Amino acid sequence: MTTLAEIEGLITRELTRRGACTLEALAQQLQTCTWNQVFMAVDILSRRGTLVLRPLPEFQYTVSLAGSGSSTLRHLIPVTAGKPSLGVAAVDQIMNKEGQR
Repeated sequence: MTTLAEIEGLITRELTRRGACTLEALAQQLQTCTWNQVFMAVDILSRRGTLVLRPLPEFQYTVSLAGSGSSTLRHLIPVTAGKPSLGVAAVDQIMNKEGQR
């Protein structure tokens, strides 16, 4: 069984490697962990200030390392069938507005 500290390490390494991504994409990339384990580790890391969570439409979240300076969303995975996914340009626009607040 993977420990919480190991999962936290996997998450920070993955975000260092690929940059900001959706929580869903992160959980899918970490195939050795359950979604619940990833969610718990992301929650802890964000409370510590290691990660930043930013809301997106359709109840999605962007996860990035705090202080990375990168607010570009590189991977977007639609979570609802039958509805159009949000385009990368729209995500960039949302992320830029977040940075202006």
